[in-house]
Formats: sequence, C-alpha cells, structure tokens
Amino acid sequence: MKTKVGVGESTKEEAFTAGVEAAKLALDRAGINSCDFVFVFATVAYNQQELINGVRSLTGNAHLSGCSGEGIITQAGPEGEVMFTLSGSNQGKYAVGVMVIASTEIQMINYSAKGLKKSSRTAGEEIGKKIEKDGIKKPHVLMMFLDGLTPNVKEFFTGIDACVTKPLLFCGGLALDNFAYGKTYQYYNDQVLTDAASCVLIAGNCNIQLAVSHGCYPIGLEKTVTRIKSNAVIEIDHKPVWDFFKEYLDPVITEFNNEITTFLDLGEKLPDEIANEYDRYIIRAPLSQNPDGSLNFATEIPEGTKVQLIRRDADKISSSAKNMAERIKNQLGDKKPIAVLHIDCAARGKMFFGDHSKEKGIDVIQDVFGKDIPWLGFFSNGEIAPIKSINYYHNQTAVLCVIY
Repeated sequence: MKTKVGVGESTKEEAFTAGVEAAKLALDRAGINSCDFVFVFATVAYNQQELINGVRSLTGNAHLSGCSGEGIITQAGPEGEVMFTLSGSNQGKYAVGVMVIASTEIQMINYSAKGLKKSSRTAGEEIGKKIEKDGIKKPHVLMMFLDGLTPNVKEFFTGIDACVTKPLLFCGGLALDNFAYGKTYQYYNDQVLTDAASCVLIAGNCNIQLAVSHGCYPIGLEKTVTRIKSNAVIEIDHKPVWDFFKEYLDPVITEFNNEITTFLDLGEKLPDEIANEYDRYIIRAPLSQNPDGSLNFATEIPEGTKVQLIRRDADKISSSAKNMAERIKNQLGDKKPIAVLHIDCAARGKMFFGDHSKEKGIDVIQDVFGKDIPWLGFFSNGEIAPIKSINYYHNQTAVLCVIY
C-alpha cells in the first residue's frame, strides 16, 4: 500500500456519535480499516473529549492532531459556521471533519507543547528539541495548530528555529471558539488541550506545495509603529493606536469590537524582495483591546515597522484565492494531489460573505483542483505559511498545504 486518504464529516449533535460517524466515513472513503494518522477539526459546540473519544474508537492508536475552529471545510463546502453579532456568539453549529491517512511512503510525526501564554518561546523550544532528537529524514513541512488566544506566534517560531539544525517550513492556523474568545482546543492523540500547540511534521516520499493569499487593499497614509509591549501595539506615529483606527470608523463606535476586524486591519510592510513575491503588506488583525486602549495581536509588530490600514475587498478575496490555486495547479502539471489541508480566516467566511461564503471563498479554490480530492480544513483565528521560504504569521488569508 502506498498512500490512501479519506475525509468524513458529521453534523450530529451528540459528540461521541459525531466522532464515530466522521471517522467511519473517512475510513470507508479511503477504502481502509485502519490508518496511520488522523487530522480532526471541529466546532466547539461539542463536548471535545467525547468527540475525540468517538474518533479514536475507530482509528485506534493512530496519531491524531487538529484543533477547534469556527467551522470546518470539506469538499462539500464550509460546515458549522456561525454568524457573529455585536451582541455576542451563540453556541454555534455542530460540525466535525476527519481526515485519515494510511501510507508506507509518507511519515507524519506529531508533537505537542503546553503553556503558550506563559512562554511561547519555551513551548517552541520544547517541540524543536523533540524534532531534532527524532532526526527525521526528508522533512517537508511542520503543520501547527495553536491556541487562538494565548500565543506570541513570533516567539513560538523563534523557539523552534533555535533548536533545529535544518530550518523547517511552517504551515497551519490558530484555533477558534465561535468568536466567544473564551477557550480554544488543540487535539493531540487522545488528549484535548488548551493554551497549547499541536504540531505535525510531514516527511518522507512526497512533495508539498504551500501557498497563501489575501484580498486586501491599503487605505490612508503609511505610518510607523512607535511603541509596543510584547504583542500589544500602544502607539502609531506617537499617538494612541486606537485613535489611528477611529479615523476610519463611524463616530458612534467608541471602543474596539471584533466586527471591526472584518473590514479594517493593519498591513505590515514587507521587504521589497518579499513584496515582489507576495504583496506590499502582510495582514495583522487585532484580537482585543486593553484598558489603556492598546490593541493585542497574536504576534509582535516591532517598533519602527511601517504599517498602513487595510480594508478587505470581496472580489479580490475570490480572485486572489483562485489565482493561488491556479498557480499550484500549473506547478503540479499532470500530478494529482492526494490530499489538501486548507486553513481559511474565519472573518472570510459567513462573517464576511454571508450565504455566499461557499461559492465566493471555497468553490473558487476547490473547482481548480477538482471535487474528487480528499480535502479538509477549518476557519481559523490566524494563519501560518511561508513566503519565499520565510515563515510568517498571517491574518485574513487562505492557506493551502497540497500533498502529492
């Protein structure tokens, strides 16, 4: 047996039953009775431990990784999304997606680390040391699923890089909890973690194409970040960061709310050599506001960084996503992917497109590759992908990991 992959999904409300149904469909579609690795993405409406127990009841001791998201993505389109409103978030819909992989050619080795809030760098070092100790040959990419509320992503990257001899490409996303911003979940084998990272090193006899795209335009004038504390931006051009945002908001909006990031974010200016490959700006979405008015981000934006406000554009989101998929397809030639992992920003789903999220954000990508490819993903609180072999944390993007 070379490699067999299958994807299953369930929207049943009882957690264990949903896990069983999704896992059974995945195994049946792959044409296998057992597997070597399992990816799981699910909404937080479930009892998370019971859900994983249900998946493992059929997949046994196969290594497992994944996280919670605002919704899942399969070839059937996004499932399980909720509409976010200023009044808060409801429990959300029930949806779980499972990808099973059995292979004698591809290796998938998973790792976990806790304590991102206390020290994201230490957590990264813990995973980096384990990877270095294992000495895996032909590593291709380190997939990572991080808590969506607690990490400093830049520090997590730094921790891994400090401990591995050969630099790794990173890809993945941050977990989400239906925009409740209370607790997100990371899956590692039979454990359900929080404030943690669940990572998967993909290695062996395969090839991988990684890609990322956004759909934003800069507005206003370029400014400079002049004061930060860790991953909180305090001042831009020596003025409170919130004043910078308020210049472009309705006067009735007096404090930060998460709907603002659906339309307005920061663009961090990229070096020219990177911009020529990608875009002038990489997108940074604020997560929350502190009592002093400063805004928290999931990664550091160093003092001296040139930034500009950016706004999203529906047509550019769709066209950029389609162009990204077509570039990969052209690079593959006549080779067919055996699996696709897809991480998309939650603010690009129903929160932005409403009832057209499937056709505008998902179909434009999947139609390029064809509807018969095992495909699994989730809507995230931030995305991870390299540009020109440099690892970056992103917001408001679509990220693809295409395995062939």
